[in-house]
Amino acid sequence: MKKIIILLGIPGSGKGTQAMRLVENYGYVHISTGDLLRGLQGRTDLDEELQEAFQTMLEGKLVQDAVVYRLGFDAIRDALAMGKKVVLDGVVRNKAQAERYHTFFEEMDVVSDVQVIEIALDDDESFDRLKARIASGYQSRPDDTPEILRERIKVQGNAALLPIKEFYEEHHLLKIVDGRRSMDDVERAIQHIVS
Repeated sequence: MKKIIILLGIPGSGKGTQAMRLVENYGYVHISTGDLLRGLQGRTDLDEELQEAFQTMLEGKLVQDAVVYRLGFDAIRDALAMGKKVVLDGVVRNKAQAERYHTFFEEMDVVSDVQVIEIALDDDESFDRLKARIASGYQSRPDDTPEILRERIKVQGNAALLPIKEFYEEHHLLKIVDGRRSMDDVERAIQHIVS
């Protein structure tokens, strides 16, 4: 199986669910930017840069890319050093980040172990799924309204994903799975790609 999986997908595509299935079924280490930043809480060994990053996150602002890379790269290095495989979930959010992670993988000489998988969904389907989550009370954020959901999809939807996909297509790393299928079908498709 591939050692490094990068999951791409717009909100509602189910990439968080599939990341957790890779963790549970195949022993992958789950790496997400949010988890890495939240993991700083309560640590007493933080340098000034990480203290500032944690404060920035608490204020709901975006943390500098340099810090995100530092945390992500350290987590990947640690996992691979222990012989573990990693799944990156929501870590690559723009083309610049895709390029920086790719350079890091080149430096570590692990590009042949990388597989990028998009769980594809169109923006309308994303909106319907997120709206259904609000209605069911499942995983919704307190400030989620239809207008806010549309704004999230505008910022994180397929238009934002396109340059990232194009970058990975150029490097022959991207495979696409139909996100409209059942969670089990999507899981089987991912398993087929990475094994």
